[in-house]
Amino acid sequence: MNAGGRDDQVLVGRVVGVFGLRGDVKVAASFLELRPGLTLVARAPGGEPRTLIVERVRPATGHVRVLFEGVSDADQAGALRGMTLHAHVAELPPLPANAYRESELVGMTVSDARLGELGSVVGVARYPGSDMLVIGPKRVLVPMLEAYGVTVDRAKRVITTQLPAGFEDLL
Repeated sequence: MNAGGRDDQVLVGRVVGVFGLRGDVKVAASFLELRPGLTLVARAPGGEPRTLIVERVRPATGHVRVLFEGVSDADQAGALRGMTLHAHVAELPPLPANAYRESELVGMTVSDARLGELGSVVGVARYPGSDMLVIGPKRVLVPMLEAYGVTVDRAKRVITTQLPAGFEDLL
């Protein structure tokens, strides 16, 4: 697709709730990705895409608090709940070493040194202690921590782990 097309856009977050009465929303996203002035495309299943411009970003426990230009009350903010937020790759800041965008990880195969192939990444859940890979139809969560031996090979599109004994009971 051309430079303005959907192919050069990546998922940067999801609106998961409303914060207060003035139009702020709770977004499951990395604080590193969002900044004032960033133009996003918001998409809801079956709905028309909507362009949003970030006015303000604040870190919050378990999410990022965002105010978009033109969204000034809880009702307008509530209409955004459930939408995915996408940005053009060229407008995003470079990530630090060993940091990944959800769009990079989704579809990668996860393989454990002891258990073998666990499935494909279907999403990333963000928690205060760690981001978690969401794997396969059972939506098994694997923390993206060095303690679990998580390494990402972008070229091969494989994530390897060294999960502790007992983890297989979750599969």
